[in-house]
Amino acid sequence: MIKLKRFEEICSKFNKKRILVFGDIILDRYIFGQVSRISPEAPVPVVKITKEEYRPGGAGNVAANIDKLGAQGILMGVCGDDEYFRELVKLKESNNFVINSGINKTLLKTRVISQRQQIVRIDREERFNIVPEIEKEFINRLKKLNIDAIIVSDYAKGTLTKVLMEALKNRAKISNIPIIVDPKPPNFDLYYNVYGITPNLKEAEKITNKKIENTNDSFKTARIIQRKFKTKFSLITRGDMGITAAEKGKKAFNISAFSQEVFDVTGAGDTVVSILTLSLVAGASLREAVSLANAAASIVIEKIGASQVTIEEIRNRIKLHLKR
Repeated sequence: MIKLKRFEEICSKFNKKRILVFGDIILDRYIFGQVSRISPEAPVPVVKITKEEYRPGGAGNVAANIDKLGAQGILMGVCGDDEYFRELVKLKESNNFVINSGINKTLLKTRVISQRQQIVRIDREERFNIVPEIEKEFINRLKKLNIDAIIVSDYAKGTLTKVLMEALKNRAKISNIPIIVDPKPPNFDLYYNVYGITPNLKEAEKITNKKIENTNDSFKTARIIQRKFKTKFSLITRGDMGITAAEKGKKAFNISAFSQEVFDVTGAGDTVVSILTLSLVAGASLREAVSLANAAASIVIEKIGASQVTIEEIRNRIKLHLKR
């Protein structure tokens, strides 16, 4: 685990960093309520609503995590020209470079929650149609940005195209900044020669067509992925087994999970990639960055829905772990 002094040194640089988050933007709607009876119409619970709220999801949640840590998350993606886009703008007023497109619809995931349990999720989802005009507008906006790193938050909803991935890679190369990808299976062919890639366990198994049954397997798989995509590093998030990382020219390692309780894993990968990237551009080694990301993930899975963590929360979690 990272020492507190080093943690403070890294975090002290967060507020100077600007991270571009490009990818699939989702608006999350949460309906909280109480269940006291079953409907007479069908064998389903009747939920009496007590609260309703919107939160940024997908790439929006990655940017929100960066904002919460005092840095600037610059959000770029596409939404529909609709009421849900306007809700997103309320949640992300600054550094919002989202294109509202009349030929697309904003992705909406509605979760109904009672007694800290998700009862049902309702998705309004259509694959984004990224026509050449939208690609051109993204590229024009990309040229104007002053950034320290790029995160590609790919949920395989259509925002990421071959043209746009090449533009992002070129910008990273020209500016000599890292580009880190949180991947999804349909787009694996787009990720070669990025700085880092952060699949979860199932995605890593899909990439290599190999089952990961223990830590040694994860070491081998992380190394295969790092070499396959010609990256500086690869990282596999393994849930309650922690995070495995393989860095070019160095020995692979695993940092164990240390969460207290698991209520909801929604957005945990978003938290990992955001804090990992921010830590790296703030001067952290890969092991230090993974330690911070691991601590942050252990906090966010104790919350309901897509959530963010603060520096103070991470500090307290590290202190707790150091006492063990």
